Amino acid sequence: MRRLLPLILGFALLWVPAQAEAVTMTTTGFVAEFEGFVPCPYADPAGHATIGYGHLLHYGPPTRADRRKWGCLTKREALALLRLDLRETEKEVFSRISGAKVNAPIITALTSFAFNLGAGYLDFVARRGSRPATNIGRAVRVGKYMRAARQMLYFDGIIVGGKRYELEGLQIRRRKEYRVMVSGIRQLRRCGDTCNDGSGGGLGFSRTGQ
Repeated sequence: MRRLLPLILGFALLWVPAQAEAVTMTTTGFVAEFEGFVPCPYADPAGHATIGYGHLLHYGPPTRADRRKWGCLTKREALALLRLDLRETEKEVFSRISGAKVNAPIITALTSFAFNLGAGYLDFVARRGSRPATNIGRAVRVGKYMRAARQMLYFDGIIVGGKRYELEGLQIRRRKEYRVMVSGIRQLRRCGDTCNDGSGGGLGFSRTGQ
């Protein structure tokens, strides 16, 4: 199985659709920065068998069978697995911004955010404590890109016992996602109506659903 893994991953990635629908390696590498790499099967913080960049093997601790089947991945193999895992997240992102004009940096930022928290956080999230209500997906759909980017910054902590605690790791991730999002917004503003006419270098694309 270990010798066949690169071949299996290679065939799987042949099914990844065109860029307007597919997770790019830029997005994959960006998310990988935050997920951390462990080459061999291990138990994640919840105690479930995991490998590479957070790829879930199954619920419950890793077994000898897992170690025989998977061995240890290279970073390249682990990135390929992460890219496949991100496909479902990206589909969820596109379903929530249907019809919006977006580009690769915007999708990278939104996909990283949704992969970390769950795509539901792009929908309406009610006010909690000092954090105002948000609806990031709607903000993107109506062209309020900076509003969406700013709202992403609110999710940089956890609630424990009704009290909110900011986490440095989440703050760093949200700020980087924000900066990537803003770079995409600036690109959209520069290219204007040429983003979708085929002459803008493929910066912009819109989706009407999956």
